[in-house]
Amino acid sequence: MHKLFQTVYLSAAANPLSEAELRQMHQEAVERNTQSRITGILLYKDDRFMQSLEGPESAVKAAFGRISKDPRHYGIVVLIKETVKERHFPAWPMAFRNLDLPEQRDVPGYDEFSNAPLTGKEFASTPSRCEKLLLLFKPEPTAK
Repeated sequence: MHKLFQTVYLSAAANPLSEAELRQMHQEAVERNTQSRITGILLYKDDRFMQSLEGPESAVKAAFGRISKDPRHYGIVVLIKETVKERHFPAWPMAFRNLDLPEQRDVPGYDEFSNAPLTGKEFASTPSRCEKLLLLFKPEPTAK
């Protein structure tokens, strides 16, 4: 059996991304992650990303290696890199939230993070804070 592994990182977009580019990036991630049995979430705010990847250790490490070389972002700061007991996003090959959209501000608990930029300075010293932010935007399970 494979170890369940999680990596959470922050990065900055090399260029501002349109809503269409973000949707395309999300769709590509869903397709790749489904094949690799990876789940997680990607947050985007003020041209910065926070992403959690979870799944088999070798798959997560391979995905992160590929992501690290993606020219659409730079300045990667790894916040969490560890073996975990269970997935936080088991039903989502890649959930996505654009926190620049006004409707995201209606999520209960959002105020605590509304003015915090997605930077290493804000989250590196307190990894539990980044997990709290990621889980705040966890999608509700869909009915099957």
